[in-house]
Amino acid sequence: MLILIVTGWLAVWSNHFRSSFHFDDGPAIVSNESVQHLSNIPRFFTTPRISSTAKDSAAYRPLLSMWFALDYRLGGGTKAFIFQSENFLWFLASLVVMFALFRLIPGVSDLAAAFATLLFGLHPVVADTVNYALQRGVIMGSFGVICGMLIWIVWPWRLPQALPLKLKRVPQHGLDEYLRNNFARLQTLYLKIIHAPAGLYLWPVVPALLAEPATAVFAPILVVYIRLFETKRNARHAIPAAIVCGGYWIFQSIFTWNLREFSLVPAPNYWFTQPWVAMRYLYKFFVPRHLSVDTDFPAFAHPWDPLAIAGYLGVAALAGLAVVASRRTEWKAVSFGIWWFLLALLPNAAVPHRVVEADWRMFLPFAGLSLAVAGMASTALKSLEESRRRRLLATAAAVLVAGLLGACGWATYRRNAVWESEATLWSDAKDTSPRNGRALMNYGLTRLADRDPVAGFDYVRRAAVVTPRDPVIEINLAIAYVGLSRPSEAEGQFRRATKDGPSYSPAYSSYGQWLLAQSRVPEAFEMASRALELDPWDLAGRRVLIEVMADGHEWTKLKQFAGETLRLFPDDPDGQRALLVAQTGLDEVGKAETEAKTRPTVDHYLALSVLYYRTRMYPECIDAAREALKMNPNQAEAYANIAAAYHTMDDLDQTIAALQEEVRLNPNLPSAKSNLQIELALRKEKTGH
Repeated sequence: MLILIVTGWLAVWSNHFRSSFHFDDGPAIVSNESVQHLSNIPRFFTTPRISSTAKDSAAYRPLLSMWFALDYRLGGGTKAFIFQSENFLWFLASLVVMFALFRLIPGVSDLAAAFATLLFGLHPVVADTVNYALQRGVIMGSFGVICGMLIWIVWPWRLPQALPLKLKRVPQHGLDEYLRNNFARLQTLYLKIIHAPAGLYLWPVVPALLAEPATAVFAPILVVYIRLFETKRNARHAIPAAIVCGGYWIFQSIFTWNLREFSLVPAPNYWFTQPWVAMRYLYKFFVPRHLSVDTDFPAFAHPWDPLAIAGYLGVAALAGLAVVASRRTEWKAVSFGIWWFLLALLPNAAVPHRVVEADWRMFLPFAGLSLAVAGMASTALKSLEESRRRRLLATAAAVLVAGLLGACGWATYRRNAVWESEATLWSDAKDTSPRNGRALMNYGLTRLADRDPVAGFDYVRRAAVVTPRDPVIEINLAIAYVGLSRPSEAEGQFRRATKDGPSYSPAYSSYGQWLLAQSRVPEAFEMASRALELDPWDLAGRRVLIEVMADGHEWTKLKQFAGETLRLFPDDPDGQRALLVAQTGLDEVGKAETEAKTRPTVDHYLALSVLYYRTRMYPECIDAAREALKMNPNQAEAYANIAAAYHTMDDLDQTIAALQEEVRLNPNLPSAKSNLQIELALRKEKTGH
C-alpha cells in the first residue's frame, strides 16, 4: 500500500520538473548577475538590493539568494530543472517533518496524520508555490516552522528520561566494565545534555528566517501550542523564540524599508481587505477552484464594504470556533490547526503588497488547516471504531478518502501543467483573472515573443484599458508600439509611464533607452540620470549613461561612473567594458600629452587640443590651443578650437573674440564668418545692442 501511495504521489508531481521560470523569477534569478557568482554570497547578507534587479521584487532573504547562487553553479547556468528539483526536495522534506509532527500532536492518530499530510502534499494550491522557483523561501520557511515545532515536542520530554543502555551482569570486555562502574555519572550527564537550555528547537527556525521573514510566525504558533497542550512548560519558555523571531522581523523590516514596492495597495485598504481574503483562502482549501498566479481581486474602498464586514465576522467566528474547540481534549488539535492557519496569515496581512492575495501565501497556513483536518479525522476514526457498522462505514470512508485524494492529485497534475511555460501560465491567468491588466499584458508579451505582433499588441493594449495608469503596462505598450514602427505613440506611452509612476525608475530608464535609440542624446541622458536618482541600482539607466559618455568620449567621467557601477555590480560586463574603454581613451590622451611635452610642435598641440575637445575637457582644450599659438600666432585652427570650447562653455564674449581672430587670419573661410555672425546675433539678442 505504501509503495502504491508513493508511486501515485510521484506521478502527480512528475510534470512539475518541466516548469520553467516565471513572474519575478526573471529579475531575481534569470537576469540577476549577483546569483551567477559565489563571490557575492557575503553581499547577500549585507546588501538586500542585489537579491533582484527589480527594486519592487528585492527583499532580505540572504540564504535564499545564496541557495540560488549554488543552484546556478551546480547547473552551470540558470537551468530551470535544477531550480525546480531543489524546490521539490524542500517540499518533500517539509512533508516528512509534517507527518512526524502531526502524529505527535495529542489527539491525532497515525492514520489521520498520514491522511492530512497526503491532502497537503496533493493540494493544487500548493502547486503554485512548488512550481514558482522564487517561492522556495516560503517552502524553506515552512520547513523551519514545522521542524522547530517537532523538535520542541520531542526534545527533551519525548526522549528517554534514562540512559537507554542495558548493563550486562557479567562484563565481557573493558567497555562493559567501564559502563557498569560509571553508569550513574553517564546518566546524570545524559540528562543534563537533553535538558540543557540550548534552544535546539530554534536551530531550524533561524536559517529559515534568513530564507523567508514570515517564518517569524513560529513564535506565536509555539505559544498557542504551549497553552493548549503543554503540562511541563509554560509560555515563559517561548521567550527566546519571541525574541529571535520578533527581533529578526523588526530588523529585516527596517533594513528593507527603502525597498517598498512603488505600486503598493494603500495600507488601510489592504488591511481591511485581509479578513475577507482569509475567508477566500479558507474556501480555496476546501474548493480549490479559479486559482491564479496573479489575482484580479481588488482591495475594498471602504472598511464598511459588505464583504469587508463579512470578513471581520468570518475571522471572528473562526477564532471563536478555535476557542470553543480548545475546551474539549479531543478537539484541541482542531483548535491548534485553526489558530495555526490564522497566525500564519499575519505576516503577509500586516505588510501591504502589490496585490491583496496570492496563492503562495497559503502554503504555511494550509499546513495548519491540514492539521485541523487531521484532528477531525482522528475524531471521526474514533467514532467509527465505536460504531456497530464499523466495516461498512470504514469501506465508505476509504472510498471517500481515495476519491478526495485522487481528485486533488488530478487537479494538482493539471495545475503543474499550467506552469510549464510563460504562454501556458499567462493564458491561464488571463482566463481566471480577466480584470487583471498585468495578466493580459504578460500573455500579450508571450504572443509577441512567438512572433504574433497583432494578437500580442492587442492584449497589451487591452491591459492598458483594464488597468489604467500602470507604468509597467504603459512601458510594455510603448515597446509594442516600437515594434510596430509607431514612434509617436511609443513616446506618448513612455511619457505617460513617467507621469503615472514618478517614483518608478524603470519608467525613466526605459524611456532613456528609447531616446538614445532615436539619437536624442541629451534627453536620454536626462531620463537615465533621473532613473538613477530614484534607484542607483537601475542597470538599464546605468547602461544608457555609459553609452552616452562613451559616445561623447568623456573618458574621465566614464571611468568614474564605471568604477561606481562595478562597486554596486562587481561582475557587470558592461561596467567592465566601460572601464576598459575609458582607460583606453585616457591612455590615448596621456600619450598625446606626452608627445606634446616631449616634442612640442604646433601640430602636436593642435592634435592635443582637438583630443581634449572630444573628451569634453574644454579648459585643457583652450590651454593646448594657446600653446600652439605661442609657437605660431597665425594659426587660425587654434582659434577655431578655442572658439568651439568657449561656445560649449556658454562664454559668448570669448567665443566672439576667438572667432574674430579666426576670421582675421583666414578671411576666406565661410564657416568662420557664419559662426561669427550667429554669435554676434545671439549677443545682440541677449544684451539689446
